[in-house]
Amino acid sequence: MKLILIHGRAQELFEEAALKQTWIKTLKEGLSKSNLELPPGVRVEFPYYGKLLKTLTDEALAAPRQSKKPTRSGLGTVDEQEQVLFFNSFLYEMAQKAASTPEEKLMLKEIHDPKRGILNLELMQRLLIFLDKKQIMAETILRKVTTDVYMYLTKHHIKQQVNELVLNNFNQEPCVVVGHSLGSVVGYLVLKNNPGLNVKKYITVSSPLGSKTIRSYLEGPWEMPKCIKTGWFNAYDDRDYVALHPLDKIHFNIDPPIVNKNDVQNHTNNRHGIEGYLSDKEVARQIYQAIVV
Repeated sequence: MKLILIHGRAQELFEEAALKQTWIKTLKEGLSKSNLELPPGVRVEFPYYGKLLKTLTDEALAAPRQSKKPTRSGLGTVDEQEQVLFFNSFLYEMAQKAASTPEEKLMLKEIHDPKRGILNLELMQRLLIFLDKKQIMAETILRKVTTDVYMYLTKHHIKQQVNELVLNNFNQEPCVVVGHSLGSVVGYLVLKNNPGLNVKKYITVSSPLGSKTIRSYLEGPWEMPKCIKTGWFNAYDDRDYVALHPLDKIHFNIDPPIVNKNDVQNHTNNRHGIEGYLSDKEVARQIYQAIVV
């Protein structure tokens, strides 16, 4: 039995072995809350794509913006306007989730004026000011958060190389798959496009798949990957800036439906860190049950 753990974005500064141990250590902490232990004989696979994604993203950004010829890496040009559209759209979804009063919701409705255009710098600045007041994140961090995600979703060679690296950790052996943040998107595409895999259960935490912006860049149709045998469990903290929506019939309507848990109390500073998810008693228990059943 394999347990395959797929990490999220911005992990390029970590070494693979150390990051893998952090995941395992935290999962054991979550299991201990139910007096459980990781079953013997389980082999933990940790497809580390952090440095690859960073390298490919940097290369794509460094490529001449006007060039239509692909480089030796197959990059091609980066569509700067489309990148800004992606950034602003995801930003607006964050702001919508953060708005808590009728006045704030009205203000956002006024900002999101299709006639004025989403590329309007004044409107974007008002969104950033609003998110700053809500203590979400600063502009530089928001851009960093969205850039590599955008590159993965829009650059075929980046998506292909990352997905192939992850897929190399699978074989016909039964496995349980856990995806965090961008890793939940990577995992979904790998499972969806490889129906012959033998996945007992897919477990996602802090998944952005409920985001309309993210979904608009996914090749359809959205569906339960045929390789998943016993369902999909999704957990998130309502305060997590990445998990904008549950994976429900409104935001990610597939059949059979995904089971959602929205009451994780993620203790990390940004409510997004993997330590705050794998240490959750129910998340850890779901992983354990998927392995032993």
